[in-house]
Amino acid sequence: MSRHCYAEDWIGALIKRFPTGSGRFGDDATFGQLQGFLAKKGSGTPCTWPLADSWLPPSCAPSHRNLEPRNGAAVACSTLAVDSSVVLLGGTVSAACTIWKRRCSTPEAGEVHVMWKWNGQWLSGTQRGLGDGAYVSNVTVGPLNQTVNNLSCGLQGKGSWQLVNMTQIQAGYPPSEPRNLTCVMNITSLSLTCQWDPGEDSLLPVTVILEGVQTGSECSIHLQSVPLCVPSAGQNACSVPRQRLILYQNMVFWVSVKNALGAVRSKPFCADPMDLVKLDPPILREIRSLPEDTDCVAVAWEGPKGSKYIAQACELGYRPEGEHPWASVHVGNSTASAWQTEHCGFLFATRYQFHLRCQRLPDGYWSDWSPIVNFTTQEKAPSGKLDAWWKVRTSEAGKGMEVQLLWKPMKPSEAHGTILGYWATLSSRAHGRSLPALCNTTALQCTFFLPPGTRRISLVAFNSRGTSQPTEITLLEKKGSPVPKIWTSPYDGKSLWVHWDLPRGPPTTGYIIEWHQVMSADPPEDPGCLSWAKVHQGTTREALIQEGFEPFQRYNISIYPLYRDALGTPRATEAYTLQKAPAIGPKPRPGNITKSTAEVHWEPIPVGQQNGFITNYTLFWISTNEEMSSAVVNSSTHTFTLKGLWPSRMYQVHIMASTASGSINGSILMLHTKATDEIDTTIAFIVAGLLLVMLIVLVFCFQKSKRMKTQFWPNVPDPANSSLGKWPPAVMQETPTPAPLKPCELSLVTVSAVLVLEADEKPCLSCGKAQPGKVPEDGPAAFHVSYVHDGNSTALLEEGKPPASYMNSPGSVQYAKVVGDSYCSQRQAGTPTFYRRSDSTQPLLAEATSSPKPYENLWFCNDQPDGESGPCFQEEAPFLERALLDFPLLQGLKINGGEDLGNLRQL
Repeated sequence: MSRHCYAEDWIGALIKRFPTGSGRFGDDATFGQLQGFLAKKGSGTPCTWPLADSWLPPSCAPSHRNLEPRNGAAVACSTLAVDSSVVLLGGTVSAACTIWKRRCSTPEAGEVHVMWKWNGQWLSGTQRGLGDGAYVSNVTVGPLNQTVNNLSCGLQGKGSWQLVNMTQIQAGYPPSEPRNLTCVMNITSLSLTCQWDPGEDSLLPVTVILEGVQTGSECSIHLQSVPLCVPSAGQNACSVPRQRLILYQNMVFWVSVKNALGAVRSKPFCADPMDLVKLDPPILREIRSLPEDTDCVAVAWEGPKGSKYIAQACELGYRPEGEHPWASVHVGNSTASAWQTEHCGFLFATRYQFHLRCQRLPDGYWSDWSPIVNFTTQEKAPSGKLDAWWKVRTSEAGKGMEVQLLWKPMKPSEAHGTILGYWATLSSRAHGRSLPALCNTTALQCTFFLPPGTRRISLVAFNSRGTSQPTEITLLEKKGSPVPKIWTSPYDGKSLWVHWDLPRGPPTTGYIIEWHQVMSADPPEDPGCLSWAKVHQGTTREALIQEGFEPFQRYNISIYPLYRDALGTPRATEAYTLQKAPAIGPKPRPGNITKSTAEVHWEPIPVGQQNGFITNYTLFWISTNEEMSSAVVNSSTHTFTLKGLWPSRMYQVHIMASTASGSINGSILMLHTKATDEIDTTIAFIVAGLLLVMLIVLVFCFQKSKRMKTQFWPNVPDPANSSLGKWPPAVMQETPTPAPLKPCELSLVTVSAVLVLEADEKPCLSCGKAQPGKVPEDGPAAFHVSYVHDGNSTALLEEGKPPASYMNSPGSVQYAKVVGDSYCSQRQAGTPTFYRRSDSTQPLLAEATSSPKPYENLWFCNDQPDGESGPCFQEEAPFLERALLDFPLLQGLKINGGEDLGNLRQL
C-alpha cells in the first residue's frame, strides 16, 4: 500500500515502530539519518510510504480512519515553527511546537506533556492548551555557539519519549567583502582569469558571482551588469571566455557574495582586457661571449606564441652560479626581428645563470621568468697580485735558509679563469729574468731553501691564457714592536672577532693574523694546519675571521704587525668560538694518606676534550653520617690535601671540572684514612724502648744495691768523732815492749806523727787509675806508703811510690800520717813508735755533698829499706785497685783502735 504523508509523520511512525529502551531516540544513529532526510526534504514535504498499515501514522492511515484534508493532503499531527532557520552566531532563536493529540498515535490517555531536545540536551518550554485536544509549547534557545544546531519536540509518556517533529537551525555571519580583485588576460587562450581574496569565512553557504559591465573611458558610466562566471565551490578565481569580453574598451569587474544573512560585493575594478595581457615566458635561444678578450656577452631569445606583433619590453637577469643575488638588465622595445641584447661587465671564466621575462607595452603584466640557462664566460690572463706570507725555519749548515711560503688564492675577479698553478723564483730585480723556479705547484704553499743572503722572492699565478704580474716578497726580519694587547670575542660558532691595540712607534702597513687548533697543553713545534689572513690597513684594530673555526675547540691566535722595512714580533692568545661543559671529568687518584689528611691527585683534562677554558676544580668528599664538604681550587692546581678527616674512616671523593658554560663530575674515588700515623708508631716504639731500658736499669740497681750505694753515695767517716781525737800527745813515755807477733799479724799502731800534706789534685779512681804524684824528699813524706786491704790481709806498698790521691774539695786537705811499726815487718821488740799531729786548723772535710770527693790515702808500713817489702804486701797488692783506696783515714782509725780487721774487709 502506498500513501502520501509528511516527513514528520514518517518520523513518528518510525519511533512508534522502533522505540528505544530509554525513550531517547535522538541518541541513536537513526536519528542522524532522519536529520539528514529532513534537511534534504524540508519540513512538511510529502513522501511515499511503501509500508504496512500496522505502523503507519494517522496521516498515512487507510481511508476508513478519520482524516482531515489540508490542501488536498493529509494533515500532520504536529507543527514546529522557528523565528529563522539561519541566525547570527551567538544569537538566540524562539520555537513553537503545536500538537493535535487526536491526530497523533498516543497510547497514553490524559493530558499531553511536550518536551524539547536541543543538541542532545533536554529542555522544558512553556505549554498551554488550545482546546479540542491541541497543545502548543514555546521555547527560546541560545546563545547559538555551533554552526549547525538540532531542535526537536515530542511527547513525554510513562517511561518513554515520542518524537513528533524536528528542525535544523544554522548559525554564522554575513559574508565578508572580497578584496584585491585582479584579472589577467592570457594572449594565447584569449581568456580573462580573475582572482580575489574572499576575506573571513561566514560559516554559512554562500553564492559567489563574478560580474562585469561595459563602461566608458572614465569608468563612470555603468551599463547593465552581466554575470561573467561562477567559481567552483571553494575556489576564489574563475576564467571568463573571450566571447563574454569586450576587447580594447574599458570594463568594470566586481565579485558579489551572498548568504542567508546578507549580501556584499567587492570594489569595482576597471580596465581594458587587453591591458591585462600577461605574456607567456620567453625562451632563451643563445648565449655567447664576444671575441677579443672582452667581458661582454650576447643573449638571444624567442618570444611566446601569439606575441610576434606585440610591442614588448624585457628584463634579462643573471648572476654567478651559487647563492648570489640576481642582477638585471632592462631591454627596451623589442620586436621579433630584434629579440637579442648585449651586455658587458661579466667576470672572466665564471659560470653564470641567465633567465628572461617580458611584458606587453605599455602596461601589461610581466611574464613569468624563462627557465634558467647556465653559461661560462671566456678566460683571460690573471691580473692583480697575491697575498703571501712566509715562515722561516732553521736549516742545516751549508743549505741556506729554509722558507715555507704561503699565499691566498686569487679572487675570481682577478683570476679570470681556472688557475693551473703557481711558481716562485728569486726576485728578477736582483738576479735577472731567466731564473730557475724555487717551486712549481698547484697548492697554496711550498717549502724551499734560499741561498745565503737572499731575501727577495717573486711569485706568479698562471692559467690557460697567461701569467699574472709577479708579486715581490721580501723576507723581513722580526725586529719590529709587537701589538701591546690582543683579545678575542666570539661572533658565532664558526667565526671569531680578533681585536688588538695599535703598536707605538712607526706606523704599520698591515697585519698578519695566524691561527691553528691547539691539540695539547704543550705548544707544538710545527702546527699541523696553519691558517692565516692579511689585513691591508695599518690603522685597523679588529678583524672578523670566518674560516677554519669549529665550536668547542681551542685555537691559538697570533698577530704580526707589518712595518715598511721590518716585521713585528708576534703577540698570541687562545680562544674558543663557543664553550660548553667538558666532555670528561677528572679522574682522582690517592696520594699520601694519614689518619686526618689525604692527598688527592688528578691529571689535567686533555685540551681536545675540555670544550672550553677550565675555570676551576671543585672537590667534594663525604663519609658515612657526615655532611658533604667541598673545596674550590684554580685550574692550574692538580693536587689537593683533604684535612680534618676522621681516623680509620672511608671517604668518597669526586672532582667537578667547570668552564664558563658548564660543569661535569669526574669518577668517584674511595679512600680509607689510617688509624695511626707513622710518627705515632715511632714514638710508641721509642717510649717502649725507654721503658724497657729503665726497667733493666732498675733491676740491675736492685741486684747491685750495695755496690751502687758505695759508688754513688760513699760512707765518709766523721773525723771529729774518730779515734784520732784521742791520740796521745807528740811526746809519750816508752811503753813496754809487746810480745813478738807472728808474721802478718796485726799489732797495735803507734801514731808517730801527724803531718799536713798538700794533696795533689788527681782524678777520681772511679774514672780511672790516677797517676802517682811527686813525693817530697824531706820531712815525714819519705815514709809515705799506701795501705791496701783485700779482705784477707793488709800490706804496705813499696816505699817511695806515691800514693793515690782522693779528694772531695778543690783545696788542700789536712790529714794525719801515721808512722810506726808495720804489722807486716819483723822488727826488734822494744822499738818505740811515735806520732806527730799537724798544727794546721784546716778542716778535714769540705762542705758535705751528696757524693764527696775522695781524699788522698794514707799508707801504713814499717820502715823498710828501699826495694824491700813485707810478705803481706805481696799478698795484698791486688787490693790497691779496689774500693778501700777511697777510705785511707778510716783504715788508719780501724788499725789504731785495735779492732778486728775482719770487719774492715767486709766493706
